[in-house]
Amino acid sequence: MEKIIEFFFPPRCAFCGRLGKSPCDNCKKNIKFISGNTCQKCGIPIGDTTLLFCPSCLRENFAFERVFPVFYYEGVVRRGVHLFKYRGFYQNAITFSRLMAKKIIEAGINADIITFVPTSYERFLQRGFNHSSLLAKNIGKILKIPTVDLLARVGFTKPFYNLSRQERQKEIKGKIELKKGYENIIKDKRVILVDDIFTTGATANECSKVLLKNGAKCVFVSVLAITKLTR
Repeated sequence: MEKIIEFFFPPRCAFCGRLGKSPCDNCKKNIKFISGNTCQKCGIPIGDTTLLFCPSCLRENFAFERVFPVFYYEGVVRRGVHLFKYRGFYQNAITFSRLMAKKIIEAGINADIITFVPTSYERFLQRGFNHSSLLAKNIGKILKIPTVDLLARVGFTKPFYNLSRQERQKEIKGKIELKKGYENIIKDKRVILVDDIFTTGATANECSKVLLKNGAKCVFVSVLAITKLTR
């Protein structure tokens, strides 16, 4: 996948779109990696505290083990994701997936399968691709772990951007299912679920519930970025 993208698309900065190396020198100054003391569930920085979880995760009962975000969803990162998802900058998947894989390696996560959050048929037609699938396939290649298209969306879901945490949970409930014939493939397997942004955790949680219900041993979530604590 990476070689195909590099052949058809010139190298550009994944964060601003300028031709050249990624990230470019200007964007590199403004990129803030998530580091330090982080929530043991969603991975967001929680500062100098003895608590293991952020306020949001203390309220929730997430099915996944832990989220591994690379950045906050803001500034140049937000712009880069927009270019990737809505402007057809497929080459951004190369930079983004390398950073996501590095985060997984640093965390020492050993997994058997990588999968990704499914997109609806309507949104697939609009964009022409599933951005999470591109990220997952390249992460799988880097980590030498098979990437399997396990999940499907059923029914229609409203766009999430203007919905609250509770509304998102209600909207996505029952809208994810395991594709037929994959039950034996994931039985007792450690799964990495890939998505681009973690906002409230509603979608990642629903996907994780489906995987666990169908026999997965545990689910880790790899995302490029996470929103700040407004959830």
